[in-house]
Amino acid sequence: MVLYGQVALGPPGSGKTTYCNGMQQYLKLIGREAVVINLDPANEIPTASPTVKGDDEKEENDDASKNTEEGEEDEAANRNCLPYDALYDVCEDLVNLTTVMAELGLGPNGGLVYCMEYIERHMDHVISTLKSRLLESSETKEIINPNTYILIDLPGQVELYTHCTCVRRILYQLSKSFDIRLTAVNLVDAHACVDATKFISAALLSTTSMIRLELPAVNVLSKIDLMERYTGAAEGGGGATMPFNLDYFTECQDLERLVDYIDSDPIGTNNVHNEEDLYEIEEDEEYRSAMQNARSTPFRKKHRKMHESLCEVIDDFGLLSFVPLNISDPVSVGRLVARVDKSNGYVFASTHGRRRQEENDEDGMADMFCCAVQLDQESEYEAITDVQERFLGTFCDDVPELLHQRRKL
Repeated sequence: MVLYGQVALGPPGSGKTTYCNGMQQYLKLIGREAVVINLDPANEIPTASPTVKGDDEKEENDDASKNTEEGEEDEAANRNCLPYDALYDVCEDLVNLTTVMAELGLGPNGGLVYCMEYIERHMDHVISTLKSRLLESSETKEIINPNTYILIDLPGQVELYTHCTCVRRILYQLSKSFDIRLTAVNLVDAHACVDATKFISAALLSTTSMIRLELPAVNVLSKIDLMERYTGAAEGGGGATMPFNLDYFTECQDLERLVDYIDSDPIGTNNVHNEEDLYEIEEDEEYRSAMQNARSTPFRKKHRKMHESLCEVIDDFGLLSFVPLNISDPVSVGRLVARVDKSNGYVFASTHGRRRQEENDEDGMADMFCCAVQLDQESEYEAITDVQERFLGTFCDDVPELLHQRRKL
């Protein structure tokens, strides 16, 4: 019996826990038994502190009842309160970062590496617990529900994907034990699109994660609905600007074009939002001279050369493309689910396809491939344009490199 699932990873703050919560709700609405496995030892969300009772109320209870209530309150206060329904929470069932830091005197990064290596050494316990809970949630109590869909929440520290192999080995043992077809969903905050340096760094980390984990991967620009706050589109300007349209960042090709925007404002004119004032500043000879001097320093030259080399490495691999995601929009989530289903093979195991295969129909295999092709009926360009217009204002056809020349004309 084959199961299917997703692995949510990405830098801290990219929205992995929120993604797992929203994806679990969406999958349940479309009829899949989605369960979440929290393997992030730092994902500790304590419940609200219990209310302290007044003196009059305390006097009404005897000592035995007070001790019982205090014990229950302490236990509830220490319980992890994740936004999603977790089938297995490593913070409660095995190890958590707070305890490791307190007992071993480690910092956050070292403590998290220790926690993941500890999980790897105790994978037998993790797997046995998961099996028992999956069987308990099944109707037959004897075999795991074949409609079960696994979501795995992982930590986001870079060291776990660049220096360590524990995460890859943990996922390998889970895949082997449960016969799970996993897809890595790599989340990147869409805010990186307004900063060339951040986007190049995020692209490099995404490429590294794809290579190190050795899993089918779908890269996601999360929090796309917040882009209007970053760019100031809601107020008609006043925020940071994207150097290119959204389709450039989703296709992620020819990244060397971003290098010109790394030092686009070395002396600080980004705070000037009036177009006429900015035009006058750019035409000023002293400003041009200051810009040239700032860009010709040894540090700036080495800085630019380093980013050119990084972009060349990313382009040589040619693995990246991004899907914009608004986790609160069912249409946006549906597009991502379709992409993930093709990646991990779920689309080929649809109910209709299984029935045709069981009947030994000669057209069964062709039918499954037709299902996969039908997911691409909507043009990807149209979908990206729709996101651009909804969250970033009108779709701009101007080429950024020619804007300065157009002003002169």
